[in-house]
Amino acid sequence: LGGGRHFAEFEDPHPKPTYLFACVAGELNKCEAKFETFEGRLVNVRVWVDGGPSRVAEASFALECALAAMAWDEREFGRAYDLDDFNIVAVADFNMGAMENKGLNVFNSKCVLADPKSATDAAMRRVQGIIAHEYFHNWTGNRVTCRDWFQLTLKEGLTVYRDQRFTADMYAQAKDGAEHGAEEDKGAAAAALKRIEDVKTVRSAQWSEDAGGMAHPIRPDSYVKMDNFYTRTVYRKGAEVVRLYEVLLGRQGFRKGMDLYFERHDGQAVTC
Repeated sequence: LGGGRHFAEFEDPHPKPTYLFACVAGELNKCEAKFETFEGRLVNVRVWVDGGPSRVAEASFALECALAAMAWDEREFGRAYDLDDFNIVAVADFNMGAMENKGLNVFNSKCVLADPKSATDAAMRRVQGIIAHEYFHNWTGNRVTCRDWFQLTLKEGLTVYRDQRFTADMYAQAKDGAEHGAEEDKGAAAAALKRIEDVKTVRSAQWSEDAGGMAHPIRPDSYVKMDNFYTRTVYRKGAEVVRLYEVLLGRQGFRKGMDLYFERHDGQAVTC
C-alpha cells in the first residue's frame, strides 16, 4: 500500500460468535514449537510476550503446557486442533485473566510467565491449568458454543472439569517421572491430591456462595449485571455437576457421551 502500510485478509474456516474474534498488535517476541495432530496437521504453536529475551524464557513453560494440553485432548477426548496456527499472547495490561479467542488465546502475563528456577509450585500449576483451560475451550466453548449467557456453565463448568482432569494427569506423570519404585501408586496418589485441592476450593469458596445472598443455580434464570455470571457456582459447581455424569456413566460411557455431543453440536450454539 506504500508508506509502510499493509493489509491482511482474515479467513475464518469455522463459524463462531463474534466474541471469539481477536486482533493483537504490538512489539512482541515469541517462543515456538511444532505440534503434529493425529490427523496429520502440522500446527505452529507460539507464545508471544511483550518483552525481551528474559520474558521469552519465562514463557517456555507455558509453551510446554500448551503442547501437553493438545496431546492430552487428543488422547482423552479425541479432539484434534483444527487450525494451522495456535497463538498465545501474554500482555501485562490485559484486564482479564485469560480469554479463549479462536486460535489466539490472550492472557494477562501473570497467567503465562513463570521462571521454573524461582516460581513456586503453586504458580507453575496455575500456569499449567489456565493454559490448558483456554486451549480446551477450542472445542468446549468455541466449536460448540453457548446460545446465550445463561448457558455459560455449559462451556465453563465443562471446561473446568476438563482442565481438572488434565492437571490431575500431569500431577501423576510428574510424580511417576520424578520417583522410582511403585510409580503407578505414586501417580495415583498425586492425582488424588489434586482432586482434594479441587474439592477444598469448592468447599471454601463455592459453598459460601450457596449459603449467602448470591446463591444461584449453575444455570441462572436472570441477572442484574452480566459480570455477575462469572461465579464459582457457574465454574466450580458446574464442573462438579459434569463430574457426576462421569461417575454415573463411568469414564468410558462419559467419553461416548462427549463424542456424541461433539458429533451432534459441532458448529452450533447450544443450551444446557
